[in-house]
Amino acid sequence: MRTRLGFFVLGFLLTCIMAGCREPADQQPVRPVRTMTVADTTTFTGGSFPGRAKASQEVNLSFRVSGPLVEFPVDVGAVVAKGDLLAKIDPRDYQVALQNAEANLARAGAKLDAMKAGARPEELKQLEAAVQRAQAAYERAQNDYGRNLELVRKKVISQQEFDRTRQLLLQTGAELRAAQEALQMGKVGAREEDIRAMEAEIRSLGAAVEAAEDQVKYAELKAPFAGVVAARYAENFETVRVNQLILRLLDISQIEMEIHLPERAMPNLKFVEEIWCRFDQFKDLEILAQIKEVGTEASLATRTYPVTLVMDQPKDEGVEILPGMAGIVYGKGKLPDGGGGIEIPVGAVFTPATEKQSCVWVVDEQSETVKLRPIATGRLTTTGIVVRKGLQPGERIVVAGVHSLGEGRKVKVLDEVLDEVLDGVLDGVLDGGGG
Repeated sequence: MRTRLGFFVLGFLLTCIMAGCREPADQQPVRPVRTMTVADTTTFTGGSFPGRAKASQEVNLSFRVSGPLVEFPVDVGAVVAKGDLLAKIDPRDYQVALQNAEANLARAGAKLDAMKAGARPEELKQLEAAVQRAQAAYERAQNDYGRNLELVRKKVISQQEFDRTRQLLLQTGAELRAAQEALQMGKVGAREEDIRAMEAEIRSLGAAVEAAEDQVKYAELKAPFAGVVAARYAENFETVRVNQLILRLLDISQIEMEIHLPERAMPNLKFVEEIWCRFDQFKDLEILAQIKEVGTEASLATRTYPVTLVMDQPKDEGVEILPGMAGIVYGKGKLPDGGGGIEIPVGAVFTPATEKQSCVWVVDEQSETVKLRPIATGRLTTTGIVVRKGLQPGERIVVAGVHSLGEGRKVKVLDEVLDEVLDGVLDGVLDGGGG
């Protein structure tokens, strides 16, 4: 009885809890949503984005050989042209190594020429005389061997003496064959395989000469591009090591700036016609910039995409933008006609269970509710997906949390609040040396 009563009470409580969890549709809380205005360039042109200037090219230079510095003609701030000498190591050791390598190559080349040409007339006479001497020695050894063979049988001479005669016969025979081969080689030249071996050795010695020439070249450090020396990390007459940092060179003929754009601004970036930069140091000066690179991966910290701009140095006298200067970026754009399709973030598109095609949530700004809108999608891009039908420029759509909404659901647009937070985060990043 007590157990049945307990189950009854538990069931009653669960029923009450479930009933309390249900809310009428018209009493559902207003849901905050992230949105974007379709094909709206004001996401970029309606405000400004902070950034810092940096050189278009930056390089830390070092030697590929080691040794004592004997020349270091540039100081910090020096303007250099491409190919100018920046520093030099004492090259004498490397020049000696080059001369030795060249001598070895020349010696091998002369030997190869001799092998191909064969012996000269006077050398052939010497080879022929050597063959005659070897022939005579061999014949004497043959006669001694024949005579001693009979004597050893009759035990007139010892076996040890006979063995010396036989050894002399073998030795003189080998010498005769060697002399004959040398004479033949002198007449027809070296064998083909010997020539190939010498040619291979010459190629190896040639590579050694090229390596030695490179070592001599590496003793000089030259400017890879025109620029300004930003820092020196060594002093003249100091002995430096391979890959030790010597100086830093910047190319400031063009200036770059990296800004960070929110996700909703990326699909509409292509509609921006002009981009201008204004630096804190020269607040009355506007500099026209171009987009150089657009990042395709968002930052994990700010969920923004990096965009790199590039601009020429201003021609105004006394005005020069230096790396590290802070500034802001703003622009103006033109709303597209929508004929080629409208690009939106991929996260805004979904397929409801009640529909057989892709849809988006369109925000009715008067009633502050969302309405389901079927669309026809096209190709994927690096920043979103193209909508061919179903949307018009200027409409506002939800770009995140689309699966948690329902038809007619009250929503609150958070974009304005997020913009303020994002600006604060980016300002903090730039003040800390990022951006």
